[in-house]
Amino acid sequence: MENNLVNDARELWVVYAWWSCVLVLKMNTLTWFTGRIRVTRQVIHSEEDRMWLKGPDVILCPNGGGHEDVDRIRSAHRHDLETVLPYLLITPIWLSTSPLFPVARAILPSFAIVSVSYTILHMKIVNLHDYCKTILSVLQYSVLIYMSAVSVVHYAF
Repeated sequence: MENNLVNDARELWVVYAWWSCVLVLKMNTLTWFTGRIRVTRQVIHSEEDRMWLKGPDVILCPNGGGHEDVDRIRSAHRHDLETVLPYLLITPIWLSTSPLFPVARAILPSFAIVSVSYTILHMKIVNLHDYCKTILSVLQYSVLIYMSAVSVVHYAF
């Protein structure tokens, strides 16, 4: 029985590691796409960047945006910073509380799939109603709140 628990815990850490890598790769991909969109839309945020782009249509926007596509990808990336980074920090603490295996096995990949789905909807790669984006965002925050609350209760008592 104890060996089963150890294997279950090890499997959860493997699942966490794999999906965390997926999320980090997604965030790095957004960073790359931000650069590509800036070049494609000719949007720079500093005079020093002007040397990389040619032509009179270059848009200088020091506050970071300057084009709706750039604003959208920056917003998606900011959402990742608000959700994925806390997930990467809170999940190891939550996993150390020995959560129920089926619950943890469902939550770990679900969070990542919801995060990727949110990004796809936010980037308007797939056009669905904005309510879908809101539902996905609420799901992400609900998972974070659940893991945080369970961890606080576990370590407080």
